[in-house]
Amino acid sequence: MTLAPYRSVWMNLWVDAPAEQGAALTREIAAVLAPFGPVTVTSRGPYWRTPELLRLDVELVPATTTTECLRALGLHPDEDGDWPTRERARDGEFLHPAVQGAQVGEEEAGTPPPFGNGEVVVVLDSPAAREEGLAGAEAVVHSSFYDPRQPDPLLRRWQHQVMPEGREMLEPFASTELRPTGRRAAVPGPPPAVYVARAGGA
Repeated sequence: MTLAPYRSVWMNLWVDAPAEQGAALTREIAAVLAPFGPVTVTSRGPYWRTPELLRLDVELVPATTTTECLRALGLHPDEDGDWPTRERARDGEFLHPAVQGAQVGEEEAGTPPPFGNGEVVVVLDSPAAREEGLAGAEAVVHSSFYDPRQPDPLLRRWQHQVMPEGREMLEPFASTELRPTGRRAAVPGPPPAVYVARAGGA
């Protein structure tokens, strides 16, 4: 089977460690994941909901399919095909002794999402935009998705959840219904510690 050109495995990790250990932990976890493909681990600092835990984000480009990669890491989808949240107390150790919890996901498609989280876009004129009174409005992209029922990654079409200016609800639009502005929304918080590792070495 031909691998999809765009493959991404992402993880949110909650780690029991002081903030000053964030950079060291990014390197250690990246070293564990590097054999699976190029990986970037980012330390986001103390998690706002449980400040005693650090939040680390992982972005991995697997050398295999995303499903094969996650299974090789010891993860298993539920009956709906979703990758359930992992907790150390329930599921045992994962990646590193300090990891207390993990949320994982994956994407496979012919191309990467055309818009990233935080990008400011203009909602183009379409029946859906007119129905919501959003034609011509600016919005911030919050997430990207495709129909998971489409088994062929090359046939998957991207859609985005966007937050229109002056609204408090996310609205879904196809990528073809959005135009980039070249701007990004401000992202609060301190600069993250980032560590990038490639298969076979840093």
